[in-house]
Amino acid sequence: MTTHRLSRRHDTMRGAYDLCQSRLCACLLLLLVVTLAAVPFLLGRSAYAAEMRTAAEQSAARHRVTARSAADAQGLSSGIDVRWAPVRWTDGRGVSHRGFTNVPSDTVKGGAVQVWVDREERLVKPPVSRQEALTTGVFTGTMTAVALLLAFLGTRAVLVAAIDRKRHEQWADEWQVVEPLWSKRQHT
Repeated sequence: MTTHRLSRRHDTMRGAYDLCQSRLCACLLLLLVVTLAAVPFLLGRSAYAAEMRTAAEQSAARHRVTARSAADAQGLSSGIDVRWAPVRWTDGRGVSHRGFTNVPSDTVKGGAVQVWVDREERLVKPPVSRQEALTTGVFTGTMTAVALLLAFLGTRAVLVAAIDRKRHEQWADEWQVVEPLWSKRQHT
């Protein structure tokens, strides 16, 4: 009776755990495809929109002024063809200001440079550009896609390991039933 039950349950080479594994992995893959089609795009677009709002706020609170370099550009480069230099400028009320900022590396003392200042006439970085916002959106979308792919691979690995553990337990249980029958045949 036990042998009959085993043969009926395994009428194909594919067992119940194999079928379960293939169906669960197919569902996970479908879920991955659906989420990869929407989530990275939506999060990337959201990050881009947030950066564009920041750019608008910064543009409203900052303005460009022409400053004069108080010394030749010097020191280590802080970027491509950019060096630090002291600058001075006069605001709309006639008040003189000084500060250090990035200037082109070929700037000489007294040379005109464009700088960004806030409402209090403090040196600030330029407002976020559309290109920087776009880069942030693309980066966010790409990293989201990578994270989703890694989550899929991790989930699939855990799922396959759990199913394999159950499959091996089932095989061990079935071997306990079959092994004595096989051992008898071999000895006679």
